[in-house]
Order: sequence, then structure tokens, then C-alpha cells
Amino acid sequence: MQEVYEALKQGKEIRNNLIALKQMLKEEGALDTYLSMTEDDELIASFLQDEDAKIRKNAALVLGLVQSQESIEMLWEAYESETQLFVKSAYLSAMQKLDCRAYEKKLKERYRRLSAYEPSEDERKHIQEELMELRRMVIQFDGGISRHPFIGYKRPQNFILTTLKNYQDTTSVQIENGMTRIIPMGVQVADGSIDEVLKIRTFREILFTLRCDKNLPPQPSVIAGELARSNLTRLLSELHEGEAPFYFRIEIKGSMPLEKKSSFAKKLAAEIEHRTHRFLVNSTDNYEVELRFVENRKGGFYPCMKLYTIPMKRFAYRKYTTSASMHPSMAALLVELASSWLTEYAHVVDAFCGTGTLLMERMYALPVRTAYAVDTFGDAIIGARENAGIAHMNINFVQRSFMSFTHAFEFHEIWADMPIRGKKTKEEQDELYQSFFVKALELLRERGRIFLYCNENGLVKKHLRLLGDSLNLKQEFCIREKDGTYFFIIEKR
Repeated sequence: MQEVYEALKQGKEIRNNLIALKQMLKEEGALDTYLSMTEDDELIASFLQDEDAKIRKNAALVLGLVQSQESIEMLWEAYESETQLFVKSAYLSAMQKLDCRAYEKKLKERYRRLSAYEPSEDERKHIQEELMELRRMVIQFDGGISRHPFIGYKRPQNFILTTLKNYQDTTSVQIENGMTRIIPMGVQVADGSIDEVLKIRTFREILFTLRCDKNLPPQPSVIAGELARSNLTRLLSELHEGEAPFYFRIEIKGSMPLEKKSSFAKKLAAEIEHRTHRFLVNSTDNYEVELRFVENRKGGFYPCMKLYTIPMKRFAYRKYTTSASMHPSMAALLVELASSWLTEYAHVVDAFCGTGTLLMERMYALPVRTAYAVDTFGDAIIGARENAGIAHMNINFVQRSFMSFTHAFEFHEIWADMPIRGKKTKEEQDELYQSFFVKALELLRERGRIFLYCNENGLVKKHLRLLGDSLNLKQEFCIREKDGTYFFIIEKR
């Protein structure tokens, strides 16, 4: 960094060295190094007057990275006088990292005028970039985005409830109002009630369907045109209180490479802003709406919409999680699959509780008399205890290995989301399953049941054979064929 800075002082390869300095400053600890070797940023700020537009752009970005408050006035003056559109967003990007309240009124006026401006095709990309930076600043000035309150609970709507493949019926049978149809993504509902489905625990997301071509070509301008002609803007207005704009993000689902996906999403977002006359405004940090495009086998896209304005309270207890935590909709699905085997007012223990999701979903389904949650991981137990408090559930937490857990009475149910093999050898995993079943037999009362979720189908079948008549496999479900996960219901004879 010292060499690069010295070269800049000598006026050598200014553009390349500014780019190099910009990259270095993004590394951890680099800012402290930079500040220790420079007394001020007059050198970098001087490049804002350079004849080379790319030098001006990179100088502005460096000043933002070093958070040079002393350069705020020079950045503003350079922004106002800049004639090259592709540079203007760089000044704004830098100013965002500084205290720029003195320019709030002027920046808001610039945003208002630029939002009303109809750019030519050549200007559009750079105008969009400038607008995006201005928008972020305006949002900061106003204390963030005020979300539109959702009011569409009672009005019949068309939507999709996303579910696990092959288990769409588990959710479908719980829907009382509206017409349902099974599709690969989940359950398609026509004229359904949002108020009703928010009580169902086995789906993952609500996606609103749009009245437009369901096989859109991978062309941003065509997709944006279809959306602008669809019921999208009308639907958003009907479902919410308040006026436009609505802030949105793009999500592309499919096989498109990540680099291409990012570029495609950026172009599509700009086109949607343009075609909806900024009724919809793109924001990657603050948004209320996700426009999702699901790629099909032919390379086209199925469009749908997810709303972040709907208060989702189904899993409000789930404040603390770990990387291994089960998604609550998965836990709810397992409990639903096991519903005919559950015991009311049972003594229940979760053998590997993590942050408690599976056990708490079991307790939502049917009352229990006592509940124990066992895990060796202290942070998980702490998080699970907090989650249980939020859910107002009385659970006894025990930080120890399930294999050494003992209790005075026997249990009706043992639940287990078995640890994945990870760094364990096959022999170590085999020993884990053997020890688990031995301990389960010790803790279970007669006709007590094990509800076991795992990806070791072979080990489960092996140890059930070795235990002979002690345990009886009552039912099994292939949850995800791709990763070999199964759910077993096993009863003690």
C-alpha cells in the first residue's frame, strides 16, 4: 500500500494505482494501515479534478472507503459539475459513508427530478445507477422504508403454498376455502384465504401468482413489459394501505450461473422500474416485495411474488438457530406425518434437541405432560431455552449426551433429528445408532414410540434387525430422495 501511495504522490499510473488502492482498502485491517501512513486525503481528493473520468470515479470511491469527512464538500462540488453520467453514482456512493445531512434538501430534489426524467436508451443504465444511490440516501435521511400495511387477509386470492416435493397433499388437505391443485412447487390455491392459510404450519412460503405469461423468455425488457401489463401493480395496491412506490428485489431460481444471474437480475430490475414508472423501485437492502422467477427446463421463467409485508407469526418463537437447525415447516411436516401415532399428554424427550424446533412443533400439535430436551451443545441449549420462553412452553433442558441421560419414569415418545455423519467415520456413526437404540429401549415404556429423522436408512434397518423383536418399524417416509433423508416411526413391543 505504501508503494502504491508513493506512486500516486509522484503522479505515476494514477488510474491503475487508484484501482489497486481501492481493492486493498476492502481487505480487513487495510483502513488502519492507510490512516497510519497518511495525514490527510488532499492527494486523493485532488484527483477529483482530473481530466480522466475514470480517475475521478476511482478517486471518489477511495474517499468513500477511507471515510474522509474532510472531502465531503469537494465530493459534492465534483458531483454537481460532473458531465459524465457513469461517474456520478461514484460520488454518491462515497457520500453515503459520510455525514452528508447538509446536502439532504438538494439530494432529495435531485432524486425527485431524476425520477421524473425519461432517459434515452444510452442514458438509462447510468441514470438507474445514480437513482439507486440517491434512493439509498433518501431512505437513510427518512429513517428507513415505512412498510405498507398488509390488508388482504379476507379477500379471496390466488397463490401458491410451497411445500416439500411429494408431500403437497399434507398441506392441501388442511385448506378449507378455495380450489386447490397439486403442482411441483407445492399447492396452487384459487380464491383462497390468506387469513386461513397463515394458521397452517406445513408450508414454507406464500407466493402470489400473476396474470401474465407463465413461460417468460429470458429477456429483461420482455419480462418487464409482461409484468407491467399484468395485475402486479393493481394487486399490490389492493393488498396494502398507502401509496407507491413499493420497494422490491429480484430472485432468480434455476440453473443460470451466478455471474450471469446477477447481471440479468440487475437489468431486469432496471426495466421493471422503467416499465412501471417507478411504482416498483428496486432496493437490495430494504424491500417489501420479492419478484421471483423460477427457471423451467426450456430456459423460460415462471413469475410469482412474495410479500414481506405479511406478518408471519407461525414460527415467531424461533429467534435462536444454528447452522444445523431444522426449518420449522419441515418439523411441522414430520409432526403432521406422525399425527396418528402421537399420544395426548405424553411424556416426551427430544434426544438431540438443537434449538428446540422439532420438540416445540410436536408440542404445538398435541398437549404433552412433560417434555425433556437433551443436547451436548451448550449454545444450542441456551438458544432453545430462549425459544421455549418466547413460545411459553414448559420444557426441561438437559445439557448432556442422550446416551447418559436417565429418568425416573419411562417416556411415551422419543424424538430424534439424528446428527449427520460429518467428520465421523462410518464405524463411529454405526456405534452412534447402536447406542441410540439401546438407550431408547431403556427409556421407552411398552408401546412407546421413536420418531426418527435421519439420512442413514441402512443403519436404521441394520440395528432394527439386530434388536430382533424389541422394536417394530410401523411406518417410514422418504422425505427427500436426493439426499436420502427418511422419517421413521418405530414402536417398542
